[in-house]
Amino acid sequence: MSKFTLLLTHAFILAFMLASSHALMKWVSVQAHDNYLDLLLRQWPPILLSLFIYGIVFFYYILVLRSSPISTLYPIYTGLSVLFVLLVGTVLFKEAVSIWQIMGTALILSGIVLIGVNR
Repeated sequence: MSKFTLLLTHAFILAFMLASSHALMKWVSVQAHDNYLDLLLRQWPPILLSLFIYGIVFFYYILVLRSSPISTLYPIYTGLSVLFVLLVGTVLFKEAVSIWQIMGTALILSGIVLIGVNR
């Protein structure tokens, strides 16, 4: 496995975990509640799970940075996160996607490819 393939794998895992945490928080936000405190009291298990996932992402990111250039890892990780969150919103939450979002995502993916050239 090449160094870039390994970096891409780490970025994919980080982005997937981050998007999963965002999806969980979105799910919590649309649950029935009377006010913010009621939401926190009723939905504390998924909120804690989401925060736990965020924590894992944070520490995993630190570990991956030890052996990866931040100038390559961060743009790929955040770009993939944008793509995954767009997919989560569209597939799980039936959010509408505009042509501008599709074009922006395509540009982000193009940037990821360009970052990986000659790595």
